[in-house]
Amino acid sequence: MSAPGPLPQSPLAHLRASRSDFGRALIARLPEWAGALPVEQHVADGRGVTVHRRAPDSFAVQVRWRWNGAHWDEGESDVVPGSVVGLRLVLDDVRPDTVTRALGLPPTRAFAKGDVGPIAGVARREGLWIHEVMRGACCFPEEKVLDLLATLRACDGWRDVVGRAGVRWAGVTLKLRAPIERPFALALDAKVLEDLVALALALDVEATAE
Repeated sequence: MSAPGPLPQSPLAHLRASRSDFGRALIARLPEWAGALPVEQHVADGRGVTVHRRAPDSFAVQVRWRWNGAHWDEGESDVVPGSVVGLRLVLDDVRPDTVTRALGLPPTRAFAKGDVGPIAGVARREGLWIHEVMRGACCFPEEKVLDLLATLRACDGWRDVVGRAGVRWAGVTLKLRAPIERPFALALDAKVLEDLVALALALDVEATAE
């Protein structure tokens, strides 16, 4: 059996996935998806995956392939919702750099209470510190939540931060984007929910249909 060749780089319209009920409905509503080329590909042990996505924070169509010894056969396809998952801290009189030092994590965005916003030019009434995980990764949001919780469980400074009087709110935020044709249901198992409680974290979910 010959070694697998490169995965097909065909646009979505040239694949069997585009002729499924979901694919036809998606392209009819959003014709630009017809030309969506793979933005990622993964190959291992004669199996492959191509990922078709229009933007880094959008949902993706994931197509599975199998090497038959001569060429790649297209298999099933599924939708991976776009997701942004992060730790969000709302601050009163706690400086964001104090949080950064205590956690040893770089903030994705941070500003202090009283800082002047760049657009409105008005002093902010509360501080904010956000650390997002696996940014732009094409994976299910549950995987990102697990990654974030594992990071916090291993963080010696977490209890000190979340216990401060000036930390008004601490939580895991999830922003989900899924196609209208295939709504997404978030499924967090009991262990994840137990971890959220043990780490004194709220859960905030925002879902958008594209």
